[in-house]
Amino acid sequence: MANYTTSTLYSENRKEKMELLNGVSLGKIDTSNISSLQQEVLIIWGEDDKIFPVQMAHELKEVISKKAGIKLIKEASHVPQIEKPKEFNNIILNFLHSGS
Repeated sequence: MANYTTSTLYSENRKEKMELLNGVSLGKIDTSNISSLQQEVLIIWGEDDKIFPVQMAHELKEVISKKAGIKLIKEASHVPQIEKPKEFNNIILNFLHSGS
């Protein structure tokens, strides 16, 4: 696994990443062609994500499933699985063990 830091994540290929982000439209364009998922869904998001703000997690939740839940990880940005791996894994394990 590459050794990422948030400064590395945001600085590498910055121009290309900005172009990609400008094209993100989830929740902003007609979403009638997206079927809601029937199963429980867990969305894990870094509270300090500068690439996709937390508001986008809530928009994603509304689009993909009424059964979706959001877990925010404090002091984590765009890659909480790398920045806070223990907390990230505990959230997933709790989700799987709860059956929801």
